[in-house]
Amino acid sequence: MGLSDIFEFLRMLDTELYYYIDKLGLYIYFILFLIVFGKTGFVILTFLPGDSLVFASGTIAAIDQLNFFILFLLFFIATSLADSNNFFIGRMFSKVSSDKAMFLKIIPQTSIDKASEFLSDYDRVAITFSRFIPLMRTMTPFICGFTSYPYKNFIRFNVMGAFFWTSIWLGTGFALGNVAWVEGNLLFTLSLITMMMFIPSIYGFLNQFRKKHLHEEELKQEANR
Repeated sequence: MGLSDIFEFLRMLDTELYYYIDKLGLYIYFILFLIVFGKTGFVILTFLPGDSLVFASGTIAAIDQLNFFILFLLFFIATSLADSNNFFIGRMFSKVSSDKAMFLKIIPQTSIDKASEFLSDYDRVAITFSRFIPLMRTMTPFICGFTSYPYKNFIRFNVMGAFFWTSIWLGTGFALGNVAWVEGNLLFTLSLITMMMFIPSIYGFLNQFRKKHLHEEELKQEANR
C-alpha cells in the first residue's frame, strides 16, 4: 500500500466504514482511535475525518456492528489525550525561538491571531466548545500551550468538551442509525454534517464584519460632527 492509498483510505473511512469493519474486524477500533487522536493531536493532520467519522460510527453501532460503549470510551479518551498532546506541543514551540519561526512557516500568523483572540474573548467556553468549530478545534489547544495557559484549567474544560463532543456526535449517529433514509443516504448525511460544521465559522465571520462596519460608521459620524 503506497502513501496515496493510505491518504485515500483515511479520507474515505467515514463513508466506507461499514466495508472496513467487515475487512479489519476488531482492529477497526484501534484505527478509529488513532484517526480521532491524530486529527486533534497534531496541527498538520486536520484533514482527517472527525465529526463525520464519529457520527458514522454511531450509525453502525445502532445496528450492532460496533459496540456503542466501547466507541464512546474510545473517542472520549482519544480526543482528550489528543488535545493534551497538542497543548504540550504548543508549549514546546513557545520555549524555543527557532521552533516558533519554523511553526510560522506552517501555520499563518493570522490563524494564530484569530485563535488567540477567540481564546481571549471566550476563555473557558472556547476550550470547552472549540472542538465544534473547524480549525479552532486544533488551534485552541495549541494556542493554550503556546501562550502558557495553566494546564490544570485547560484539562478541566478540555475533558468537559470531549464529553459533550463525543456524546453529541456519537449519540446522534446512534439515534439516527435505524432511520432508513439515513442508512440509505449516509454519504449525503455526512456531507450535510460537514457543511454544518462551518456554520459557526460563517456566523462568526458575518458578526465580525457587522461589528467592523458599525465601528466604521461610528467613526464617520464622529468625524462629521
